Amino acid sequence: MTGRGALSAHGRALVGASAAAHLADEEPEGPGDKLPVHHRPPTAPEPLSPGEQAVASATAARLLAPLLPEPLDHVLLQADLTAVAPGPLQRPLADMLDVLADVESKGGATVYRFTPASVRRALDAGRSASDLHAFLAEHSRTPVPQPLAYLIDDVARRHGRLRVGAASAYVRCDDDALLGEILADKRTAGLRLRRLAPTVLAAQADPAALLEGLRAMGFAPAAESAEGDVLITRAHAHRTPPRAAPEPVPDGPPPRRDAADGRDPGHPGGRPGLHRPTQARRRGPGDRR
Repeated sequence: MTGRGALSAHGRALVGASAAAHLADEEPEGPGDKLPVHHRPPTAPEPLSPGEQAVASATAARLLAPLLPEPLDHVLLQADLTAVAPGPLQRPLADMLDVLADVESKGGATVYRFTPASVRRALDAGRSASDLHAFLAEHSRTPVPQPLAYLIDDVARRHGRLRVGAASAYVRCDDDALLGEILADKRTAGLRLRRLAPTVLAAQADPAALLEGLRAMGFAPAAESAEGDVLITRAHAHRTPPRAAPEPVPDGPPPRRDAADGRDPGHPGGRPGLHRPTQARRRGPGDRR
C-alpha cells in the first residue's frame, strides 16, 4: 500500500481519489511540519460512501491485476500419489483439492498428497468414485496415474458398508408381521419408528415414552437392559421412617446419690433422689410412753 511513506497507485485507488488528494496536498504550516511525510502525524480523511468504496475496490483490483499471477485451472498428477500446482489455482479447483487431498508443502508451487483418508473425506462430502475420476481427468495436464485410480476405487468400494446413526430406543420382536402392524398404525407417528432389520425397529422417542405409547395402543411390551435381559419393576413399598436409636445404658452400679439433699451428684441436672428413712432413737427409762 505504501512505499517510503507515499501511497502506491492501488493504495490511492483503494482509499479514494478525494482522500488521496487530501493526503498529497497537505502543506507544512509550522516548524514542526517540515519533517518527512512518514514522520508527520496522520490526519484522518473523510470516510467514503458505500458507492465510493465499491468503485475504489474495483479500481484497486484492476491496478493490482497486472502485478499478480493468473490463476491456473490445472495441476500435474504424479505417480507417487501427489499433485503439483505450479501456481495459484482457481477457486473451484482449489476448494475441491482441499477436500480430495492434503497439502504437503507450499511455496512457488503447492504439492498435494492423496491418501485413503483424504479420498474418504471427498466421498463423505457427497462425491462418488466416478465424479473423482472425471474431476482429475479434466484438471490434470498429465494422465491420471494408475495407483491413484486404484486408490479411489478401493476406498469407494469399502465406503459406506457400515452405517452409524442415532436412536433413542428400539423395538425388537421375532414376529416381523407384528412389527409391520405397528409401523402401519398411524398412532405411532409421534414415536418416529424406522425399520432397521426385519425384527428391529428404531425410535427417536426415549424408552419410557416408547413403552407408554405401545401400551396405549394395546400391546404389552417389556423393557430390557443393554445386555438384553428383561427389566423387572417392583411396586413402590411404603415403609415407616427410621426410628431414633435408644440411649445406651451405662455399665456398672448406679451412680451414688447425695444423702444430704437427696440429689444425684453424678447427674448433670441433679435429679432428686430418694431420702433414706432415719432410724428411731431408742427410748430410755425416763421417757414417757
